[in-house]
Amino acid sequence: MVKNKIIEKYGQNGYTKLLFLIKGTIITVFLYFISDYAFIRIVTAEYVKEGLTYLDIEKSVIAYENYIAVGKYEISKMCVGVASSSIFTALFILSSLNLFKKILYLSVFLLGLFFLNVFRIIVTIYLYEQGYSWFIAHDILAYGLGIGFSFFVLIKINPYIPLFR
Repeated sequence: MVKNKIIEKYGQNGYTKLLFLIKGTIITVFLYFISDYAFIRIVTAEYVKEGLTYLDIEKSVIAYENYIAVGKYEISKMCVGVASSSIFTALFILSSLNLFKKILYLSVFLLGLFFLNVFRIIVTIYLYEQGYSWFIAHDILAYGLGIGFSFFVLIKINPYIPLFR
């Protein structure tokens, strides 16, 4: 049997980590592709529009079929952090935390990610409107905030993830 061969070669701990990796991948892929997350994209666009008004930038929300934008700036599935949400949801689900803590911490994470992305999009549009290149306004900011936030969360939940033990 495959299980016994894996355990024989890599030990029970290696088998547990492999199983965790497979389950996490399945959950992540399922959550990522389950929908286009139009509702979250529309809510994000509304918050971004409101945030931009505080910076004296007036934009309207455009929602037509699968296209959602604030002015000329499309709010895509990637903009709202669906990949990060899917990965971290799988990590929280498979963690050794009790059910209450899983729900609580995952809710706090998803809410924090939502507002981080709203903030990031507002700053991106503001910087681009001020003449900064799209690379600086979008790519550097997006990756910097996203990766920083992800590492912060990983550090906090690390002890509860079998893959990291």
